[in-house]
Amino acid sequence: MNQQTFEAQNRERWQTIDQITAELLKKRSTANAAKLPALFRQLCADIALAQHRMYGARLCAELNARLIRCRQAMGTEMAKRGRGFTRLFLRDFPRAVRRDARLFWLAMLLLIGPMILMVLASKFEPRWIFSVLGPDETQRMDYMYGKDDPTEFMRSEFGSDFGMFGFYVYNNISIGLRIAGMGLLAMVGSMFALGYQGVVLGASEGYVHYAGNTERFYAFVAGHSALELIGIVICGMAGMRLGQAILKPGRETRGAALATAGRRALPLIYGGALLIFFAAFVEGFWSAGPASTEVKYAVGIANAIALAAYLLLCGRNGEESDET
Repeated sequence: MNQQTFEAQNRERWQTIDQITAELLKKRSTANAAKLPALFRQLCADIALAQHRMYGARLCAELNARLIRCRQAMGTEMAKRGRGFTRLFLRDFPRAVRRDARLFWLAMLLLIGPMILMVLASKFEPRWIFSVLGPDETQRMDYMYGKDDPTEFMRSEFGSDFGMFGFYVYNNISIGLRIAGMGLLAMVGSMFALGYQGVVLGASEGYVHYAGNTERFYAFVAGHSALELIGIVICGMAGMRLGQAILKPGRETRGAALATAGRRALPLIYGGALLIFFAAFVEGFWSAGPASTEVKYAVGIANAIALAAYLLLCGRNGEESDET
């Protein structure tokens, strides 16, 4: 391909880049801004090709100047959008979950599978429960989900709804972060932690069926369970993403692969912790409240549907162009 053919084939795309960058540098919003990262990468390839084939100083200088303007425009757009909480929650986090969908379903299986198996096993043989839960845990569940009203126990244990909220934030988020961190043990740590957490949850649920008030239990967990369980699953995803970099670094060194995986896993860690935080808020201020069982079930179903819609749909605008 000679220089004239090269310019003719790419001139229209270069003009599109010039138009988008001009609008962004003038601080105008444009619907085509999401296309710029992919166009920027193509422009980098054009420059490399022009320099390799020695198409001349004029064309190379023109492409380099265009590249600089494009980079400045992207920086302006990034600064305008910001990288704070709003962008993380409305764009980066749900995209990161969808990008690693297979890890999501693996983590879900590792958590929910042992939980279901433990509930079924404890139904036929209660000794499975006591092999996992000690006397302190079963006594606590007797107070919360037994025959007596748990209000006095909750007040004496936590002092207030805010105290209960603070306990759940500390306890549950620390579980999620430990699961994520254990992924550094070549994925096995996060996989084991998810499975173990599923066994404990299954044993707790099995004990309520064995000796507690199931209606009170399910009414209590209905409102926050979807947020909490999915938050833990996503923390497990992040840990397995880190572990994959250690197991399969590809052409990079393990340190470089881990750094790349860390950037990819960071939205998952932040987002998983946020979901657990919201679950703690619901658990502290709503789950133990006086609303009827039917209302709590309805709120739980609504929360689950809203969470599914958020993870599936949020941040889709411009997603394909960012990933090309």
